[in-house]
Amino acid sequence: MGIQDVAPAFRNPPTFQDLEEVKSYLKDNINKIARSLQDIDFMINGTLDVNNIRAEGIEARSIKAEAITTDKLQAGAVTADKITVGELSAISANLGHIVAGLIESVEIFGAYIATRRNAFPRCEMSATGNVFGAYNDANNHIVIEPNYGGSPAIRFTVASTPRGRIHNLIGYPIFESDSALGLQAAGAIYVNAAQMNFTNWDKLYADNPGRTLGDELREIFDRIEALEGG
Repeated sequence: MGIQDVAPAFRNPPTFQDLEEVKSYLKDNINKIARSLQDIDFMINGTLDVNNIRAEGIEARSIKAEAITTDKLQAGAVTADKITVGELSAISANLGHIVAGLIESVEIFGAYIATRRNAFPRCEMSATGNVFGAYNDANNHIVIEPNYGGSPAIRFTVASTPRGRIHNLIGYPIFESDSALGLQAAGAIYVNAAQMNFTNWDKLYADNPGRTLGDELREIFDRIEALEGG
């Protein structure tokens, strides 16, 4: 049962006029002393059980630092409603799988956070590579890289192959494609710029009639020369 709630009570000594009464008195007290010694040994030798501690019976100032370790606590002996700490750093442990309805925090470091677990599509933030990503699946995604040659960049990957980036390596945004680059709009496309630069007029190509602006300008130049020569 453990430590008794009430210490053994010793009777007043008899008058010693009756020998049997004296024997009974001595036997009773010897038993009580033996029982008390067993309880003392029970506590001293580390077998104190939580069932033997009265609620609020132990205060923090009564416990020596490092006197209680996890191997001395019975499994299930301490429940969440019996723990009060100023912050979780007071508890050193691998918290494992935590399920919570709401977590509010000021700072989180070295984390992996995803909108879905082991499934796609999902968005995620990972300390590995320091990236933010949006994944349709493992092979098709957009990732924000914090350092692409000294500039943050957005990387596009299609079918496991990098297809292009948006970066700021030379001081202004650059759309860089490893293949074609499309620009589509249901309506008009308006460009408001002080100047648009091209390597040459052959870089401007019209699907219909299948010629470059350079081709058109050369043909016009040739016709003008023919008229002047005539």
